[in-house]
Amino acid sequence: MSGRAAVLAPGYGGTERQPILRKLATALAECGIVSRAVTFSTRGSRPSPRYERELADLRVAREALRAEGNERIALVGRSFGGRMCVFLARDETPDALAILGHPIAPPGRPRPEDEAALEAMGCPTLVVQGQHDELGPIAVLERIAGRNPRIDLVTIADAGHEFGRHETEAVAAAARWLDSVLR
Repeated sequence: MSGRAAVLAPGYGGTERQPILRKLATALAECGIVSRAVTFSTRGSRPSPRYERELADLRVAREALRAEGNERIALVGRSFGGRMCVFLARDETPDALAILGHPIAPPGRPRPEDEAALEAMGCPTLVVQGQHDELGPIAVLERIAGRNPRIDLVTIADAGHEFGRHETEAVAAAARWLDSVLR
């Protein structure tokens, strides 16, 4: 066993088989990092109150990785999954946190709780964000990263929230960072 692991959380409505999570799992395995992807139990319905069920799903995956003998565990989430990882990390600090496409400030829907949670991160944190992501404007993330030296921000040029043809670049950036931080 590697001793290094990651919980992978999908975007809203996604499953553990979400293509970006599968690509990330492969990239992490090449680095010697095991992963466990989750499907949120609320999939197909509205999120649970205070995200209780989603956070419980993340905890179950994390504890399964611990039971397998992994000592250094990261939380990694895509979009909505990233939000859930931030909320869990706020209360139960992981060894690392990585978010691919953080929907931190959708147009007309400010999320001050999301901003405060990310700004308060006490673990090494990576946000990989598309340059043109309307759900998570780079300016908002730059402001937050400027206030917390534990946050690294990687901007993917010419990409939006879905990364599109830049998805491989986003996955590679997250895998490299996790490989270095979880050592």
